[in-house]
Amino acid sequence: MCEFSKRSGMRVSGTGTKPVSLERLDEEGVVAIHEASMRVLEDLGVQVDNERARSIFAEHGCTVDDEGVVTVPRDLIEESVRKAPSEFTLHARNPENDVDVGGDAPPVRAPGIGPRHVHTLGDGRREARLSDYETLLKLAQVEDVVTCTGYRLCEPGDLRPGGKPTELLERALTLTDKPVMGSARGAERAQACMDMVGIAMDDPGLGDPCVAGLVNTAPPRRIDAEMLDGLMTYAEPGQPPIVSSFTMAGASGPSTLAGSMVQTNAENLVGITLTQLVNPGCPVIYGAPTANVDARYGSLSIGSPESALFVSFAARMGRHYDVPSRAGGALSDAKTVDYQSGFESAFLGTVTALSGVDFVLFAAGILESYAAISPAKFALDCEAIRYVDRFRSGYPVDEESLALDRMAETGPAGHFVGDPERDGTDGGFFRSAVLEKRSYEDWAEDGRKSAVELGHQRVRACLDAYERPPVDRDVERNLARYVKQHAPE
Repeated sequence: MCEFSKRSGMRVSGTGTKPVSLERLDEEGVVAIHEASMRVLEDLGVQVDNERARSIFAEHGCTVDDEGVVTVPRDLIEESVRKAPSEFTLHARNPENDVDVGGDAPPVRAPGIGPRHVHTLGDGRREARLSDYETLLKLAQVEDVVTCTGYRLCEPGDLRPGGKPTELLERALTLTDKPVMGSARGAERAQACMDMVGIAMDDPGLGDPCVAGLVNTAPPRRIDAEMLDGLMTYAEPGQPPIVSSFTMAGASGPSTLAGSMVQTNAENLVGITLTQLVNPGCPVIYGAPTANVDARYGSLSIGSPESALFVSFAARMGRHYDVPSRAGGALSDAKTVDYQSGFESAFLGTVTALSGVDFVLFAAGILESYAAISPAKFALDCEAIRYVDRFRSGYPVDEESLALDRMAETGPAGHFVGDPERDGTDGGFFRSAVLEKRSYEDWAEDGRKSAVELGHQRVRACLDAYERPPVDRDVERNLARYVKQHAPE
């Protein structure tokens, strides 16, 4: 175990523990990535485009040059990372929907952020609308495998840009009662999210972690001013930033996987360090949405095997630094809901689940390398998650499940039809509520529905089942008043 690690040993796979069977970075590799990252941070530095952040780093012994490039001593990084908690609870408006992030808890799953286009069965591909955003919120509320509402599930084109952050968050806080995410782009937007979540939680000071904010770096080796303002605004009241280096190997990062991993790690460590300098002990998440660029087309490839290797890397480094990790999800470069979107998303989603990632952003519905979302794919991806969760749950091996008594009762050439049914939680058989499992004849007689049509059918069923969670009238009124007061002129 590397000297820096806060733990004396690795977690062991088994019931109730995080699986690590898909590990692709051994201990020697972890040490090499960490040491190379220290060289980057101590010798090359990261450009910090924020005067307040530069001042904080300088006050703690960092060197800041005339271009705003900050070099950070190893000791400060390691001391700061040690202060970050290994797990925390993200609270929801409905306490029954609180989620644990990190440790041995199951992964938190949130939809994506910011797709500008939506694919529907009736319209095909088009610009996202506010009605699409509300549909996706309702799906997030109904689908049990989605445990965090997220933020900006799509980018509605029919909202004024200046009003989007508050209007979208207001709907997330009233149409759902699961944990939320908020904007981290700039101090003003971030503070508005703090204020609104404080209203919804009836806790203006936000004494508990209640909203997570995605803080993207700007590779190579740079973090912009607005994201740093957002990070510090979240950190001050102890709300968790998800620090994520969106390095694209072969474009904004080196063309080798290891080189881009070093850059990703270095940028993340700067963000985590700043979080702890602002508020020691503030929860923070280590994020790596890192992927490669397909050199043939110059396009981002999030549905690639290399993207899956970055997922495994994120989980591994999160365990090494003993902080929760973020990566992966139902990622695909496909341009429509088809075989490619299915196998890429299922592959990336399975690697995400079995690598031990703690917080899954873009967990369902994603197409076009983050640029689009499909409600039907959202529903199908949720079913794929249930498949993986069933696999993760395993099966019992005990006197009852060995079924020797039933075998003794059933002679050769007999059958076991009519055995007592058991549900999927105790080793029984999973029954899909979405996918086609009947005979060809029954399927054909019932309209020959494709998987895409079944996904749309599931969407309709979820929307029919949706019930708006109760909201205190004063809370709803105060949220509406806040949004109106902060609406653009």
